[in-house]
Amino acid sequence: MDLVRIARENGVVGAGGAGFPTHVKLAAKAEYFILNGAECEPLLRVDQQLIKAYAPEIISGIKKVMETVGAAKAFIAIKGKHKEAIDRVNECIDDSCMTVVLLEDFYPAGDEQVLVYEVLKRVVPEMGIPLKVGCVVMNTETVLNIYNSMSQVPVTDTYLTITGKVSKPVTLKLPIGTSVRDALNHCGVTDTRGVKVIDGGPMMGKIIGDLDDPITKTTKGLIVLDEEHMLIKRKSMPLERARRIARVACEQCRMCTDLCPRYLLGHNMQPHKMMRKVVHKYQNLEEAEIAFLCCECNLCELYACPVNITPKSVNVFYKGLLLEKGIKYIPDKTEFIPRPTRDYRKVPVKRLIQKLGLNVYDKAAPLLDLYFTPDRIRMPLKQHTGAPAIPVVSLGQLVNKGDLIGEIPENALGARVHASISGKVTAIDQFITIQS
Repeated sequence: MDLVRIARENGVVGAGGAGFPTHVKLAAKAEYFILNGAECEPLLRVDQQLIKAYAPEIISGIKKVMETVGAAKAFIAIKGKHKEAIDRVNECIDDSCMTVVLLEDFYPAGDEQVLVYEVLKRVVPEMGIPLKVGCVVMNTETVLNIYNSMSQVPVTDTYLTITGKVSKPVTLKLPIGTSVRDALNHCGVTDTRGVKVIDGGPMMGKIIGDLDDPITKTTKGLIVLDEEHMLIKRKSMPLERARRIARVACEQCRMCTDLCPRYLLGHNMQPHKMMRKVVHKYQNLEEAEIAFLCCECNLCELYACPVNITPKSVNVFYKGLLLEKGIKYIPDKTEFIPRPTRDYRKVPVKRLIQKLGLNVYDKAAPLLDLYFTPDRIRMPLKQHTGAPAIPVVSLGQLVNKGDLIGEIPENALGARVHASISGKVTAIDQFITIQS
């Protein structure tokens, strides 16, 4: 079984984050495989429940991934608080080459580089990927999709948590391309006046500008909050305004740096230095390249800063300037030693939830069998790292769920796209619209 080909044919990408095409990861060779079941974003409940519900399938998927990448050992990383998921996995493991690793409940435990250190005590180099230290990392839903692809089931659905200002938080499986509005309506949220919706977790997620936008292969959560909520106001701040405020308010306490997860791993990411630069000589790009080391976890901006200014946004600002100038960060060393204070500066998720003003929404969101087939979907041709898929259907064509509708451009990094409902193709632009 050629798992690389199978994952490519069935459109498997990282089910979260940037959606890196999985067939490319599977083409690598590594000593270890790590299943990322950390799910460190507050309020999201997908991975922990998929592990509990589909442990045998996930274990089978891990075995095939190990075989494909040549990994001698697999680590299943789950937070220790998810006892039911841990017990279920341990019941299903029948291979001494697999080990469950219990993680502490801190943010961002699910960051790939943080996770690799927690599991292997190896630091991924600056600007590097886990493969640099001998391992491949995938999240839970990605491995479940790999398992399904072995039966020639393409990626047409995604699991996501719908929570926040909703009557009953839930975790659901929905067709990719379903509008956010339809997803919310399905959960009883029919009046969206006075609220905003975050796509993703409260830390790294972004506010959705149009509720008719579709969910994608990487959508893991929809968080409904009052438009006056502190988190909505912070995420709504324009980048230029954030930069101007940073210029007058930063007191150089360096808390942003002291709690930065990449700095604590020994990387040269120092947000307080970027704040100093934006205050005194923001047009000077000398030594600004360290902005590229920012993983945009938002811990500096939404937790560490005592005066509520925006170190992450400043890093994003400088990344943009540097990219315009074609300037890159070039690491000056290859070995990295974590800071001695790292173990004492992990931010507990419960404390983070309190800081974000989300205590009232920290509730269970059970995985329910409430599958919903919308009358219309808009399938994005780009919902992954790389080039957009090329349409392989025409207007008026009838398609069935699972049919190929978007192909990877020749010699490009990308992912295939498949119809998530059966119906007629009614529009083709940046999306393929299908009406049932």
